[in-house]
Amino acid sequence: MMKPRLTIFDEPLLYTEGLSKLLSQSKIFNTIDICNCYETLSLQLQEDPPQFLMISSNILMLNEIYRAVEKITSQNKDIKIIIIGNSYDVTDVRKLFDKGIKSYLDRNSRYDEFLKSTQALLSDEIYICDHAKERMIDFISHKQGQSRLQMRDPLTKRELEILKLICDGLSSKDISEKLFISINTVETHRKRILLKLNVKNSVGVVKYAMENHMID
Repeated sequence: MMKPRLTIFDEPLLYTEGLSKLLSQSKIFNTIDICNCYETLSLQLQEDPPQFLMISSNILMLNEIYRAVEKITSQNKDIKIIIIGNSYDVTDVRKLFDKGIKSYLDRNSRYDEFLKSTQALLSDEIYICDHAKERMIDFISHKQGQSRLQMRDPLTKRELEILKLICDGLSSKDISEKLFISINTVETHRKRILLKLNVKNSVGVVKYAMENHMID
C-alpha cells in the first residue's frame, strides 16, 4: 500500500519543524509538507490534495477552523483532517467532528499520541487525545441528571465493553487483541452497536456515549 502524504498547516515555528522531522523518521508518510499560508494551502488542496491534513490552532481561530474544515470536507471528503487544538471544550471538539475531522489532539499531546492518531486514521478509525477524553468524562459527570435517549434494544455486557474501547479510539484489530476475540466478531458487535444506537459510524457512537453518560 502506498504511503500517504501529509500537509501540516501551521505557523513556521520550531515546534512545527521538529514535529515534521519526528514524523519523517516514523516513515509513515511518503512526504510531509509544511504550509503557513491559507492561499497556498487552498491551491495545494485543489491541485494535489494530500491524504492527511493537520491544522493547528496556532494559525487559525476556532471559528476559522470550523469554516476551513467545512469547506475542505465539502470539496474532498477523502482528506483525513487532524486538528491540533488549544484544549477546546467538549462541545467544540464534538462540533469539529460533526464538521468532518477524523482526529483531535491538544497542543500539549505527547508525540506518541500523534503516532497513535496516525495509525487510527490509517485503519479508518477516529482518534481523540487523552486530555480531551478526560474532559469528556468530566463533562459527562456533570450531566448525570439529564434524561437518557431511548435505544432500540439494550446493549449487552460485551457490546458495552466494546463501545467503551471504541470511545477510547481503539481499532477493531486492537479490540480483538485486547479482548481475545476475532476481528470478525468485533465487526459483528460494531454493527449491532450502530444499529441499536441508530448511528452511522464511530463518531456517532462517541457522541451518543457522551450524551447518554455511557462512558463514565
